[in-house]
Amino acid sequence: MASKKVSILGNGDGLFNTHVLLEDVNEVIAEQLNTKSSLGENTKYTIIGDGNGFMSRVILVEADWTSSEDHLPAKFVLKIASCFHVHALVENMKSVGPQAISPEQEAMIWAMFETEAQSLHNREVALYEITSKWNKNDVLLSPKIHFSKKFDSVNNTKGFIGMEFVDNITIRHLYENVRPQELHPILKLLATLQANSLLFTDEELKSISGYEFKKIMGQLMNEDGMKGIYEQTRNINKERLNEKMDKVVALGLEVVNFELACDTNKYVGIAHKVLVHGDLWSANILWEKHDEHFAANKVIDYQLNHMGNPAEDLVRLFLSALSGADRRKYWEKLTDQFYDYFLEALGDQPIPYTLEQLKESYKLYFVTGGLVMLPMYGPIAQTKLSYSNSEDVEECREILTEKAEHLLEDIERWHLYSRDKTKQ
Repeated sequence: MASKKVSILGNGDGLFNTHVLLEDVNEVIAEQLNTKSSLGENTKYTIIGDGNGFMSRVILVEADWTSSEDHLPAKFVLKIASCFHVHALVENMKSVGPQAISPEQEAMIWAMFETEAQSLHNREVALYEITSKWNKNDVLLSPKIHFSKKFDSVNNTKGFIGMEFVDNITIRHLYENVRPQELHPILKLLATLQANSLLFTDEELKSISGYEFKKIMGQLMNEDGMKGIYEQTRNINKERLNEKMDKVVALGLEVVNFELACDTNKYVGIAHKVLVHGDLWSANILWEKHDEHFAANKVIDYQLNHMGNPAEDLVRLFLSALSGADRRKYWEKLTDQFYDYFLEALGDQPIPYTLEQLKESYKLYFVTGGLVMLPMYGPIAQTKLSYSNSEDVEECREILTEKAEHLLEDIERWHLYSRDKTKQ
């Protein structure tokens, strides 16, 4: 009798329905942390971050080491590559209506994720290996990496990262607004990433290559997929969003411009690509709270890192963190501040792009960045607003509605601008 193929797409018999067993983790710990100690029977494992991560399960490990060694962490975060949350995404798409996703499209989505889940994980580990060599204590970067396991030709279901646990932090979701000045440390981090990426060796560039935005998003942003995305967005507040959404819908699939999104550099004349985080939205920023003030502590989840256009992260960051009004009012001022950080981080290196090229990139990439953010607005809104007894439910609804109103208006605005510019 033929054995059933084991795939990362399905649940496993390991930690929290993944394929990673405790023995796998202990084996890597022994090798990479140079220890004979292992995680004992009283180790506590707690799922954290559900609803934040997409291609992973994130677990807080409170270690009960079998022998005490000073260099072993008392707590750490175990991030396991998994398609657990993708199942929820597909079911969410199908729930919109019987025509929302065909069986053929669903099969293509699963085939894509089976390959990409492994590649995304390996590229994230590769980037951490690169940045761990930098001496950049004045920028946020990511938590310290204790150990990791990549996928390879033999191992196609067990990929994980053990990283520093950062205590006393919080996440500020889409239904919260960040003050513009609070983004400065994140802008400095992005500037450092971009400047240092210009010095990557050929081997380092190869280790993070292979990201294909169209391959990942193409199955979600076709005609039927966009119908589902638009419907989910309307549900935030139909009374206030219907008219604005109708204007975007009227633009048709013309707004989904993968060529412009994937090659913005060509349209603005930027010759050298820079490192892009790729998923820099609210849930991937860790904050410390001091009384009523917040300070950014770390930026996490570099699974979608790639070499691309310098405005990609700025669009996603501003759309997720700022109110719609603040984004419109301050995006240029914040971009100016980012560019100052970038020039400082470059030092004596040649300047790869001008401030004008950066701002033009922002305008041309905005529509794609906005469309990708819409699914975040819809499902998160429905999840948060489903708690009818929550005291802040209407405040959350108002924040999301305000962001969505401005976003839909600006998708139309910048689409018309981009269409005219790219036809010249």
